[in-house]
Amino acid sequence: MSAFEQLQQVNRLLLNGQLIEAEKALGTVKPKSIAEKRMTSHYFALLDFRRGNLSAARLRIENAQKQYGDNVNLFRDLAVCYYHQQDMLSFRNCLDKLERTLVEQESKLSQRSFIECELMLGKFLEEEAKLAPALIFYERALLRSDGPHQRLRVLLQKARWQALYEPSEELSSLYRELISVPTDTVTQDMGVEFEHSLMLIELRLIGADHAWQRFTRLKDDVDDIDRRLLLFDFLEGCLSQDLSIPHAVLELVNQIKTFDPYEEFLRQTVQGQLEASHKIQELNKLAPKLPWASYLRLLCLTANLENNPASKQELNRKIQLIIRSLDSKSQVLWNSRLKQALQSPEIKVEFSQRTRSVTVQGKTVDLSKKKIGQQLLAILIKKPELTVDQAI
Repeated sequence: MSAFEQLQQVNRLLLNGQLIEAEKALGTVKPKSIAEKRMTSHYFALLDFRRGNLSAARLRIENAQKQYGDNVNLFRDLAVCYYHQQDMLSFRNCLDKLERTLVEQESKLSQRSFIECELMLGKFLEEEAKLAPALIFYERALLRSDGPHQRLRVLLQKARWQALYEPSEELSSLYRELISVPTDTVTQDMGVEFEHSLMLIELRLIGADHAWQRFTRLKDDVDDIDRRLLLFDFLEGCLSQDLSIPHAVLELVNQIKTFDPYEEFLRQTVQGQLEASHKIQELNKLAPKLPWASYLRLLCLTANLENNPASKQELNRKIQLIIRSLDSKSQVLWNSRLKQALQSPEIKVEFSQRTRSVTVQGKTVDLSKKKIGQQLLAILIKKPELTVDQAI
């Protein structure tokens, strides 16, 4: 068996969570080419990561980059390390490099590597609150997917995205396809993603009790970091959707001794420990510690739960300021997480060609002597979306 074939076997063992077997197999590999040496270092880093040693994994990947050059797979997993270490400056810098390298090396990548990097790039963009661009990457990866295994990997991300941000009619179709997948065909690395996506869909479409049952059925070998991801996403989903939180969830939260900043804010929110005057101050402290998506989710949640009108407006202005740099579709998606009371009131314009008048918020303006205005409004009625150039 060649060194490359041995490394492929190591990768399969890692995907199935067989870390001891993977380490033994990796110890027998004698890499010769630069690519094989890079992959060997990379897989040792993944062993460290899967065992929870993020610092060691990060150092191995950084050293592999110095020795063997830039590589999309290294950038992808290095960004994951930065993300979990809450080093947001390094994470964003690495994300930019990953995007550039993916474009530069597209023709050199295998289909599997390219799809996996596209998916991870989509997830990273989503974490940076760029929801619409993230979905584009998921859609592209779905078109490129070859075979049921790759298709499932992509569908999990698309379904999770829809459950969180835009629960369209397609979500029911995605759910139907996912629950028909035999669980014995799901590798361990996709197992958590599988349960996470289904839990979020069920929370959105069915209810809290049904979704919570999926959490209670998690296997004992699920890593603590993954178990907590599901737990706090469930908690945030209940709060944002006005669902009753099962008592067992609160008991489980009380058993945890240490929390990351995102978890701590949710814990204090659900336990009513955050005073109104301190909420915004606490949120300000979280800005440099969280990816933008997590930060905006907490801002929207706090704004929706806030009773003080002045605080509501302050939170809303903060949210609008942050999302204004995003594309228009992503802005719409973030605004949809805010309750109607926080959104800008809808301005209704009623135009009557018969009376040659326009009514705005109860005030009527006579247009009988303004023929160009009449013509423009008549065109807008037929075609609501009109560019400035078309209007001119």
